[in-house]
Amino acid sequence: MKPGLVIGARHVVRYTVPVHQTVPDLLPALAEFRRGQPVFATGFMVGLMEAPCMAAVYPHLEPGEVTVGTLINMTHLSASPPGTSLAAEARAITVEGRSVRFAVVVADAAGEIAAAGEHGLRVVDGARFRDRLAARQAQLPRPGSSPLPWDTGGPHDSHRAFQRWPDRSLPDDARRFIRHSAGARSTHEAPLAGSGRQHTPGTGGVHIASSS
Repeated sequence: MKPGLVIGARHVVRYTVPVHQTVPDLLPALAEFRRGQPVFATGFMVGLMEAPCMAAVYPHLEPGEVTVGTLINMTHLSASPPGTSLAAEARAITVEGRSVRFAVVVADAAGEIAAAGEHGLRVVDGARFRDRLAARQAQLPRPGSSPLPWDTGGPHDSHRAFQRWPDRSLPDDARRFIRHSAGARSTHEAPLAGSGRQHTPGTGGVHIASSS
């Protein structure tokens, strides 16, 4: 990465919401999204917030370098129907070697803030990244097998992933969520010694039943 990107550097990307980027368009294979409203989806808004950050870094890339996203922390504040003109402005707030973090604000033509937050990205070697990606793709499960290596014991078994999740480089609120989820799962399954009570599986909470 070339020197020159400094804290306070800004970039703006202007965008008009198209008709094909509403909530039902984000993940049309999922019923949850098909039931969504015809407004600019939060997932697409995230992409718009990333755009000025990437554009701010591109002039400082060495040949063969690319950027990868590492953090998104945003609040979606107002709905934007198709046809809305938006401006996404990013300002560099942290530059640490190859890692850069930006504060980002998206506003419409009337000045109303549609979204705000932070985005982090890192500059990496493109060839090495593609090599790692190819190796990862080669290890993907065969069609028809479970897409998640821990998804073998029912709808709640994803706690194994939470328990293995690394704590480093995670915001405090994310670490608390992961620990709470894993802890809740452990409590959910723990035998209640001497209590004469049992857990009823397959439910969203803990149901207590007295045993005779």
